[in-house]
Amino acid sequence: MNTKIMQRGIARLSKISWEFQDANTREATHGYHPFHGKFIPQIPKTIIEHLTKPGDIVLDPFCGSGTALVEANILNRKAIGTDIAPIAVLVSKVKVTFIEDDKLESEIKKLEDMITEQRAKSVIPDFPNKEIWYNEKTLQELGNIWGQILMFKDSQDIFDFFKVAFSSILKSVANRSEHWNWAFIGDNILPKIDKYVDSKKYFSNTIRRMATGMKEFGEVKTNKSVKILQIDTRELSKHLKKKVDLIITSPPYCFAIDFNRYYRLSYYWFDWEINKNRDIEIGARSKRGKKNSVDEYFSDMEICIKEFYKILADEGFCCFTLGDTRRDNKKIAAVERTIEMAINEGFKLIDHSYRELSQQSMPQRRIPKEAVLIFQK
Repeated sequence: MNTKIMQRGIARLSKISWEFQDANTREATHGYHPFHGKFIPQIPKTIIEHLTKPGDIVLDPFCGSGTALVEANILNRKAIGTDIAPIAVLVSKVKVTFIEDDKLESEIKKLEDMITEQRAKSVIPDFPNKEIWYNEKTLQELGNIWGQILMFKDSQDIFDFFKVAFSSILKSVANRSEHWNWAFIGDNILPKIDKYVDSKKYFSNTIRRMATGMKEFGEVKTNKSVKILQIDTRELSKHLKKKVDLIITSPPYCFAIDFNRYYRLSYYWFDWEINKNRDIEIGARSKRGKKNSVDEYFSDMEICIKEFYKILADEGFCCFTLGDTRRDNKKIAAVERTIEMAINEGFKLIDHSYRELSQQSMPQRRIPKEAVLIFQK
């Protein structure tokens, strides 16, 4: 990118308010699937617009639900997303894989008819406490839906689309307790209130809403490539040989979330291994009680930053949204340490801003603000 244009972009970014209050955060495919800790699309959109040009390569090494990947594609940039969590890879892939409106409508109609007629055999995996997680009637309905979805395995894009729709309702139709949030599911605290929820209605509404989002995505998408890899961010350079122009990501907040265990219900239905993914997840909430776990978190992040420096093109940019967390009522200074590690690696800090986090759910309410950090190689 022209140096003067780049300098103007940096100058404009330094004046931006990162709050984006009242912005629509669910356009196109952004509304697919609940996903904790994701950044709003206006953040990557703004950074990509100001720090790259069309055709550049944008990488999100903790891609989560694929927010940055969608925005990069819409802005005519090539995109690469990596994540170690299978749920992240699945959701990201579906959000950036366009399916023609007529084809999608036809396949949805076919699935809805199959569910109504119960054409295929119901499939309910054998997972722990399934009769406690779900009301019996709800469980049978879910088994019927899943059994029909499995009949679409030969059409991968359609199958994955239906799979994301199914995954996105599994918490909503589950039993719960009086006080309930994702952390209870993450900690495997079983629900106490047994209540029937119409899962067929939930699924139908979800899949129709997703179809609308896909149509919207089709109206704004470009033909630029999007590559999504299920790999460990600490090993990026083993898998990515070509330099990227921009890295933009929201890395794991130390002990704030268990990305894999929060979605244990999806892991149960899809026969994914929870504990394996939990053990290699950076900064997982389940590790908060381990001795030296804070040091381990920063050691892992230092490895990631080294990898970012290796694969970033000269004069390229590396951007984070990151917040400080707490353990035992003591602050974990993630922002300060990240700046220190990045500078030690050779990055130059270009801009350091904060944005208030006004709409949060537990257990994130103890993080009142997050930093927007922009580095240059």
